[in-house]
Amino acid sequence: MKIIQHKMKTIDNLTPHIATHLSEVLSDELEANGITQTEFSKTTGINRDLLNEIIEGKQNINGELSIILEQALGIDAEYWLQLQKNYESDRTKIEATNKAC
Repeated sequence: MKIIQHKMKTIDNLTPHIATHLSEVLSDELEANGITQTEFSKTTGINRDLLNEIIEGKQNINGELSIILEQALGIDAEYWLQLQKNYESDRTKIEATNKAC
């Protein structure tokens, strides 16, 4: 008797349609708190151009920036880093799927 095994799709191996950059969460947080990019840049010491690139999804964050975000917004640095990791993973899955088609 032949047994056919099916790989069950879980949240970890699903391929999303779009990759969500942490910029969306950051932008929402700033807006919800009534903070402009200029104000946030001055308060945190993050270069305004760099902050703008992060918010536009053109720049990723590192450990240092995640700690600054944690201190400024009260959202754990690990959360910001996980968002970054998820974005990169999702983008890679999407690119691989598109190449296979």
